[in-house]
Amino acid sequence: MTTSDSDDPTRGPFSSPCFNLLWRHYQQEMKDDEERQARITSFLALVTQYLKLKEEEDAIRQRRLASRKRRRARRRRGTTTQRRNDGVPRVVPHAGPHSPSLTSDAESAFKPENSLILRTKRDTSSILLPPKNPEMESSPEQIFILSGQSNMAGRGGVIRDHHHQHWDGVVPSESQPDPSILRLSAHLRWEAAREPLHADIDAKKVCGLGPGMSFANAVRGRVEGRIGLVPCAVGGTAIKEWARGEHLYENMVKRARESVKTGGEIKGLLWYQGESDTSSEHDVDAYHGNMVRLIDNVRQDLALPSLAIIQVAICSGDEKYLEKIREVQLGMKVENVVCVDAKGLELKEDHLHLTTKAQVQLGQMLADAYLKHFGSADSHHPAL
Repeated sequence: MTTSDSDDPTRGPFSSPCFNLLWRHYQQEMKDDEERQARITSFLALVTQYLKLKEEEDAIRQRRLASRKRRRARRRRGTTTQRRNDGVPRVVPHAGPHSPSLTSDAESAFKPENSLILRTKRDTSSILLPPKNPEMESSPEQIFILSGQSNMAGRGGVIRDHHHQHWDGVVPSESQPDPSILRLSAHLRWEAAREPLHADIDAKKVCGLGPGMSFANAVRGRVEGRIGLVPCAVGGTAIKEWARGEHLYENMVKRARESVKTGGEIKGLLWYQGESDTSSEHDVDAYHGNMVRLIDNVRQDLALPSLAIIQVAICSGDEKYLEKIREVQLGMKVENVVCVDAKGLELKEDHLHLTTKAQVQLGQMLADAYLKHFGSADSHHPAL
């Protein structure tokens, strides 16, 4: 007699092939879920660690930015330089990008694992490099514009030898270079100032000694900070060539604006011009108006409405109208404009340009006028 499957006591309701298949499938699913959960947990742990490291990296970047700003502020105050015992300034060299002195403690402690984040190029934008010119300590604090024509550009010591002009190279002690005196070059870079100051500005002429260095040497020590000279004079130029829109004027304004980009303040404009306007009555009649417009335009374009201007009353030119131009210059009534009279200063054999000795004297006269009328914070000079 055959016994049916339902009567077999060894078989139960969960012993069917269908159930076994379902059970194995369930076990496989559970195993997959556990692996998936483990992967998710591992991924979340990595994300958490990455975010933590990213937060630390952002904090370091902020500290680095703040440190860079502090260094820039110290540079402006001149605290990034030191002086030797003899008083000569020198540039403090900065270490390279891998120097410990330029790496903060936070940067040293921050060592992200390579398996978590990609390596990035180290930010070296905050590394300070020494200036290109080793003679240039930093930018000046007291800036003066030198402008006009040949006697401001300087012809002192320029001699003619067999139809060839050259500068004799004689520099009196009053015009010697000093580490505290800088000049803005034709390439708009601050560098150590020395005669001839206008060699790369009035480049089509042979330049010699002018009044700029004797002025700066007489002023330094009487005002705070380094002296910056911005040469702009060009020989043989009439006042109409310094009108707004003309090349000479626009170049002067451009150089003046560039001079303050690294700090400092424009303290005055030294102006010596007028010989080229002594040749006609028309030029004489227009001179006062042209000069007043020049003063107004410079003050407007430099946003310095009270800019100190020291004008030199000429002592040479066409005798026919020389005194007329001098009358205009000496009689000008414009606020914060003073006049220094060059009459009586020694002229060269050409009876047009000042000698080296006269240029030194003129620079000291300009310095005396500046210190007298504008040298203190309370100085205010009405129209004279």
